Amino acid sequence: MSFIEKSSPRPAKSSKVRLYSTRFDPYSTSIRYILRAKGIDFEDCYIDLQDRPDWYKDINPTGEIPCVEIDDEVVPESMIIYDYLEAKFPSVKMQQTDSAYKWSKDRLFVTRFMQNVAPRIHDSRTKPKENFDQLLEKLKKVSQILGMRGTDYIGGDSPNYADYNLFAWVEVIPCLKAAHDLKIDIHGDEAYKDYFAWVYRMDKDKYIEQDRVERNVNFKTRVEFFKTIKAGTPNMKVGL
Repeated sequence: MSFIEKSSPRPAKSSKVRLYSTRFDPYSTSIRYILRAKGIDFEDCYIDLQDRPDWYKDINPTGEIPCVEIDDEVVPESMIIYDYLEAKFPSVKMQQTDSAYKWSKDRLFVTRFMQNVAPRIHDSRTKPKENFDQLLEKLKKVSQILGMRGTDYIGGDSPNYADYNLFAWVEVIPCLKAAHDLKIDIHGDEAYKDYFAWVYRMDKDKYIEQDRVERNVNFKTRVEFFKTIKAGTPNMKVGL
């Protein structure tokens, strides 16, 4: 991994997958999980969003992350990256492309989650009291959908891109609670039964565990990072 700041030179082009990202954002985390699950070797480049290098606009004019670069191919936007990686590296499937209906259901789930739930998680970083009640109500719907699937994972017998996308977001919720000292406990609520059963399975996924170890990103470091956001001084290097 490398940290890229304003004065950092642009890395030389490479045939190896390069992921421009930040260390803690769920958008980038989901891409890492998928890269690992597909067995793709990649280079992780953390962009300082408070002090981006000028050359990054040449890679992604919006200045946003994540963004994937391979040689002269540059692909921004999480959903587009999911599809790009699936087409570029098809040997390990992360999408249910064998069934148009299953593929459509997964895409709808991811799209609705990103529209309705992810913003509540994102905004809880700085305004938890204004967002957590809505978030918990929306997680009830997520739990209901997971239960209706009737499978261990959204992808069936094993996680697919929809599972990794969802988990990258919801795994930060306990960290946000701890960082803001929120006294909320829904573990015993029957309405979240299928959600927590799925969370426990995903939490043991070997690619997620690998990512946590290699990047030193875990409950403790996430809590400390969210505390830096709370203090108005985001520090992407906490715990290193």
